[in-house]
Amino acid sequence: MNAQPGMFASPGRGHRILMWGVDHHRADTAQRELAALDGDRADAFLAACRERGLWPAVLVSTCNRSEIYVECGDPDAAELVLGEILSGLGVDVSLFAGELGLRLRDLAAVEHLYRVAAGLDSMMLGEPQIAGQVRDAWRRSQDLAPLGSALDRAFRGSFKTSKCVRSGTRLGKGAVSVAFAAVELSRKFFQELGHRHGLLLGAGETGSLAGRHFVDAGLGELCIVNRSAARAQRLAEILGAKSGTRCAARPFGELAEALADADLVLCSTSAPDPIVTPELLGEVRKRRKGRPLCLLDIAVPRDVDPAVAELPETYLFGLDDLDEIVQANLEARRRELPRAEKIIDKELGQFERFLGELALKPTLGSFHAFLESIKEGELERQKGKVDDATHRSIEASLQTFIQRVMYRPAKQLRRLEEQRFRESDLDSLRRLFELESREAGPEDQLTE
Repeated sequence: MNAQPGMFASPGRGHRILMWGVDHHRADTAQRELAALDGDRADAFLAACRERGLWPAVLVSTCNRSEIYVECGDPDAAELVLGEILSGLGVDVSLFAGELGLRLRDLAAVEHLYRVAAGLDSMMLGEPQIAGQVRDAWRRSQDLAPLGSALDRAFRGSFKTSKCVRSGTRLGKGAVSVAFAAVELSRKFFQELGHRHGLLLGAGETGSLAGRHFVDAGLGELCIVNRSAARAQRLAEILGAKSGTRCAARPFGELAEALADADLVLCSTSAPDPIVTPELLGEVRKRRKGRPLCLLDIAVPRDVDPAVAELPETYLFGLDDLDEIVQANLEARRRELPRAEKIIDKELGQFERFLGELALKPTLGSFHAFLESIKEGELERQKGKVDDATHRSIEASLQTFIQRVMYRPAKQLRRLEEQRFRESDLDSLRRLFELESREAGPEDQLTE
């Protein structure tokens, strides 16, 4: 099917929104990777959508989801072209159109978008990053070409919804990841982190994430020790550039010295046996001069020998302790869901009213133009027959007449809550005045 630009643009009535998606609810990591549209493929996808007339379109692509939103007049025809575009980019269309895919239309698609932006559909309930990712996706499309009225309004509404959920509920409060729970626990232990020295033992994915959380929390200094010195140095440079925290790397052979300087230690290596032992800390304690040491072990297997907890002024917290915090915070977030749902329902209602107004504009605009053409015809016939003052008076009277004629049908149409009744009345108005079949001419006159 060879579409022309604008072929799927919404007609005067019936702005339709179509969503195709693959996410963590239905697809595993490998399947999501096959459906991913990021980087150059994202640019190619959006360019193809515009070239094929499937515009406006927005692509939301994260590690947990790939979602395509388009505004169109004919969703069935739009789906055919969408499938062709995906196939042309080497994407298996069945990932989106088969059992793994989620396909929604109209208000259901917009409601889903609002839930995604607010963090209700995330793997981590209340995840804050997704709102920024949705906004970035919208900006990417806006930079390519302006979005249509309905889709643009839907995305702007999702930003507002996310903000209202964030400020009006506690859905985003409390750590719900082990890495962030470690930061939360250390804050309770030390209260103020700005004057504390942290040690990150392990620079893998989990350690890197925990390090980011610690510098974001305002940790005074951070030392990174890893078996790969180059990796530790690279992470230290990244985290140091990202924040005001002083970050440095030390060789693995200087672990004892690093432990002597630290106030809190987060361990996340993949070592098969404990690295921090009572013997090692026994040497370190002499240089610490009684300063308390907080150890947070999130490694599997454990990096810290449990016997370390028996040492004076040494406090060890493991995955079980952190998981208790995570589960308690998750339960607290779940209790906020009803309030978040009410906010989404309210914002969705506003979008539905916007769509109703949008559907009225073309027909009411045509009706107004029809009445204006009658007015202009009457004024033309009166030229030369009356003086200027009388002519202006006639024009003012006809303008008032048009406003009064327009007011009542517009008011009644806006009152109709069910779309099918509104559309039926709009069809009647178009049919009775032939608003779409011809231009109103000067000879048209209103009769009794």
